[in-house]
Amino acid sequence: MNPVDNAQRSRLTWGSALGLFMTGAIGAAVGAAIPQWQAQFAVGPELAWYFNLFFVGALLGIFLGSRLRRRHPWLPLALLAEGLGLLCMALTPWMGGVFAAALLLGLGVAVVNFHCNALPLELYPRGQLTVLYRVNTAFGVGAVLAPLLMVGLGWRVGYAVLALVALGAAGLLWKAPAAHPRPQAEGARNPSGLLPLALLAAVSYVGVELVVSSFSGLYLRHLGYDPRWVGVLLSLYWVSLTLGRWLLADFVAANPLARLVGLHLGALLVVGCYFVPPLAWVFPLVGFWVAPTFPTLYAFTEKHIGYGGLAFLFYAAAVGSNLIPAGFALLPRETLATGMLLVVAWMAGMTYLLWRKSEAEGPALRP
Repeated sequence: MNPVDNAQRSRLTWGSALGLFMTGAIGAAVGAAIPQWQAQFAVGPELAWYFNLFFVGALLGIFLGSRLRRRHPWLPLALLAEGLGLLCMALTPWMGGVFAAALLLGLGVAVVNFHCNALPLELYPRGQLTVLYRVNTAFGVGAVLAPLLMVGLGWRVGYAVLALVALGAAGLLWKAPAAHPRPQAEGARNPSGLLPLALLAAVSYVGVELVVSSFSGLYLRHLGYDPRWVGVLLSLYWVSLTLGRWLLADFVAANPLARLVGLHLGALLVVGCYFVPPLAWVFPLVGFWVAPTFPTLYAFTEKHIGYGGLAFLFYAAAVGSNLIPAGFALLPRETLATGMLLVVAWMAGMTYLLWRKSEAEGPALRP
């Protein structure tokens, strides 16, 4: 890649972290904004348009982001698109403005997510995976802080503040170096045979992340937990995920897929506590155990399958983030625990199969 000095490397690393902060913040803020939208605009089922348009924008962003080799000026422009969408939301006098902004946000988030994960792998000659885990910690920080911002300042001011953060991230990522994908996948005789397993692991991970963070509260209220305590536990889930990405970085980077399998088994044990009502409150620990999953799958795909496989990884994540929660929305409350156990078991199984197949075909991912 183009040579960068230490100051530029630091700036781009912080820019990547702030870009991923925005990804987490935009995704989490909407949950706190929806009740305020309902109160101000009297909206109901039409809220689905926000998620549908965000999804369309994300698909377009994945398509464009995976084909961009020149990051300048497109990566900063993607963050400016996020900022424009957020400012539109802060100023709009009608709900249609929120829906229009969702398309811009989906587009920006997808491009930013793609390249802010790729940059740390290219900026550092060694220890890239540890850096990637720690940069991804910013995603969890954004997911924790954004709802507090929406509730504390109100949704309009909250989105305006996030627009300023997006502008700052665009400045830090100005003149980001062009992408330099590896000429071919490393260490695997048949990298295309690994892709389906990587995609299934990605679908299941995103499903786990969203259903545990979204439906655990519903299930705990079904068990009779106090709603205020449930709200605290849901916030602790994102805190736990953030801490996991930071604290487990060195541990997982030493042998990523093998150790990820062990962490997923730990998550499976935690989910088993849903079936013991007095212990169901420990579910935030799932976030800690699954925290390194997506950065690991991203780095594995980039190294062993090739740069072109990354687009499919993000498409899989987009599908998982929509279809799996939609399926859970149809489940009776009393069956939610079984559903969450099954989706975590699916994730653990796919990770195990990916690890074993990659070991059989070549050396597993190493830092």
